[in-house]
Amino acid sequence: MDQGQVHSGALHIVRVEAVLRGPIENRTRARTLFEETGWEVLDAQEEEYPSVRTPGGVLPIEAIRTSVYVLAIPVRRDAGRRPERWAVQGVKDLADDADLDLRPVGARMPRRQRRQEPHWFACAPRSTSSHFWVRWVFELERRLGFHDTGTMLLGSLERAERDAGKGRVRPPFPRREESHKRRHRERVGQSRLSVQKGVMLSWAAGVLGVPVALGLWWIALPAGLFWALLTWRCAVIMLPFVRRRRTTARRRRTSDGEHAQVDEVVVVYRRQRWHAGLAALATSGGLFALTALVTGISGPTTALGTHLLLAGAVFVMGGIRRLARAGGRKPFLVAALAALLPVAVPALGGVSPVLFTFYGAAFHVRTEEMDIAEVWQLVASIYVVGISAGLVLVFLAAWGYARPLLHTRTLRLLVPVVALTACMGLVLAWAVIVLDSAGSAGDEAVRQWRSGRVPDHYYGANPQPVCVTPIGPLSELPLYGHRLDPKQVYGTFGVVDGEVTLWDPVSGDIFPVPSDSVQVLLAGDGDPGDSIPRSCRT
Repeated sequence: MDQGQVHSGALHIVRVEAVLRGPIENRTRARTLFEETGWEVLDAQEEEYPSVRTPGGVLPIEAIRTSVYVLAIPVRRDAGRRPERWAVQGVKDLADDADLDLRPVGARMPRRQRRQEPHWFACAPRSTSSHFWVRWVFELERRLGFHDTGTMLLGSLERAERDAGKGRVRPPFPRREESHKRRHRERVGQSRLSVQKGVMLSWAAGVLGVPVALGLWWIALPAGLFWALLTWRCAVIMLPFVRRRRTTARRRRTSDGEHAQVDEVVVVYRRQRWHAGLAALATSGGLFALTALVTGISGPTTALGTHLLLAGAVFVMGGIRRLARAGGRKPFLVAALAALLPVAVPALGGVSPVLFTFYGAAFHVRTEEMDIAEVWQLVASIYVVGISAGLVLVFLAAWGYARPLLHTRTLRLLVPVVALTACMGLVLAWAVIVLDSAGSAGDEAVRQWRSGRVPDHYYGANPQPVCVTPIGPLSELPLYGHRLDPKQVYGTFGVVDGEVTLWDPVSGDIFPVPSDSVQVLLAGDGDPGDSIPRSCRT
């Protein structure tokens, strides 16, 4: 097995148990070959050789004995879906080339455990350019992962550099090997759990601002007491994070009670209870005041929606962080490309016309026949892109949470099904939020019109009631088979390219009329919610 190939494609470490039979010379050759190939001997059980000549006349160095070795074999990236088979085949090839009686009896690939074992990313070597700024930019790109080879190595830094090459690995975030130690990771996990508890209690206390803002004392009083209780509990959870370290010196006492001349340095931790209470009050109190303010202005539904939006932001940030720390760029790029489907769909036909197309479908009017200000087109584009970006972030976060659950071999087969289902759900959610909402707004505008009210504005698209009077003879107008009644109130979205498109609310048909051949006057005030005249005679 070529050492350079192992270094260029090492991804995981497979533990192979192999049995060697032969004289003591074979043991020495086998260990030498293991070292030259880059395999680490994790465990060795070697049967002892006799110190004297055996009854059959065999010398000690020629006696046949059995040795069992547990080898750590780096697996190449192109080893396929079964790296254990590749590792076993490598042992067999080594035995055939060296003419050794070496048989693999078992192979397994231990799953990655972040709490116990550090991981490293293989990347390109450092730049050797003579320009300082070129080396600085390249090193910055190296740290950001732009020059990664897609290889992830497990174990200590020395093992990672031995497998990938000196100076060709970079640590993940945080960039310290000590951060991967078991005790430190456990402390980080416990601290993170405590922070999550504090955040949940703060949110629960903030939601209690809804009943307080409603003004009923029999609801506000227990809600305020419950808010104080949750804030106190949140302060208790935050207490270990605000303690202060202080060093003091003490004198030891001898057995007879006299002071000795030796000073003892003692580290004392003083917990700042008022700091913890202030932190809890700042979080829960701020959310409480925000909820009460939004409830008083817009109602409890909007306040609860604001809390759900904030909770969703925390959910998305945690999921994307998990996905980014999963190792390698390939999973993140695949998830990002799949998540960009909602952005690619409106980009094929423009961004803002997507909304106006489905809105105008209720009036049978195309987007090209609507006179919409550019500022409203910009606002509509920002809305579509914002919804698409939000769905992208939610998809990436959900993928980051679901990816560790699909590591086992049985569930790994379901990854394509889960990915396809998630993509379909993503496109469906985008269609419901963007397209269906625009179509529903158009249907609502038609119902408002037929009930005698001017429809509401929809991103600058608002059908106005107008009265149309021909300037010349009515028979000379190019109506393309339609009938124009000067006494009837029509709807229009403005003048586009010298033509005004009229919508007949009775038949539901549309037809264009040259703007220089008719006089178009606004029927009524035209503000949303105003009454539409029944006839142009009034």
